[in-house]
Amino acid sequence: MDRKEGGLYMRLFTAIELNEEAKQELMRLQQELKETLPCRKWQTKPQMHLTLHFLGDLSSQQMELVKQEMEDVTASFSPFSLTLANIGAFPNIKRPRVIWVGVSGHLKDLDSLQHTLAKRLTQKKLYSEDRTYAPHITLGREPRMEGNADSPHLPGVYPVSWRVGEIVLFHSTLTSKGPIYKIVSTYSLRA
Repeated sequence: MDRKEGGLYMRLFTAIELNEEAKQELMRLQQELKETLPCRKWQTKPQMHLTLHFLGDLSSQQMELVKQEMEDVTASFSPFSLTLANIGAFPNIKRPRVIWVGVSGHLKDLDSLQHTLAKRLTQKKLYSEDRTYAPHITLGREPRMEGNADSPHLPGVYPVSWRVGEIVLFHSTLTSKGPIYKIVSTYSLRA
C-alpha cells in the first residue's frame, strides 16, 4: 500500500486468471522467443493473466465501491471460454515494446463483460480509459531485435482453451524485481 495525502492507497486492476495449461503454453512461447526476440522484462508465470481494467491507485473506500460493482456485474454474466490465439506486439512487430498473445473464442462475451464493468466503474469515477479494449496476455516488455529486424521469428501458438468462470480484483505492488500481484477478491460469473 502507498501513502498519499494521509491515506492508504492500493494499485488495483481487474483480470481473468488463466488455467495451468494456458500458462504452460505461454512459458513455452517465452522460451522460444528468448532465442530471437529477447526481452528485458519477461512476465513470470504468477504474473500471467488477461487484464480487464487497470484502475491505478485507489483508496480503501474506493476499493469497496469497485468490489460492489464487480459483485453486481458478474451476477448478470454466464461463464464462457477463451482460447490462446496469435502472437503480436505493441505498437507493432517492427518496433515492438510489448510482446503479447491474443485470445479468441467467446470474444463478444468478454467484450460485453469488460465494457459493462468499465461503464459502471467510470460512472463512479473509479476508472478512465480512452483506448479501445484490446484483450491480450503480456509475455515480455522491451524486446531487443536481433538478426533481421524486419522479420523476427514468431512461434506458433498452441490453441489452449480455458473456462472463464470468474473475474479477479488484484493488488499490484511494484518492486525492483518486477510487480507482485496479490488477489484481493474473486467474483463468480453466475447468470
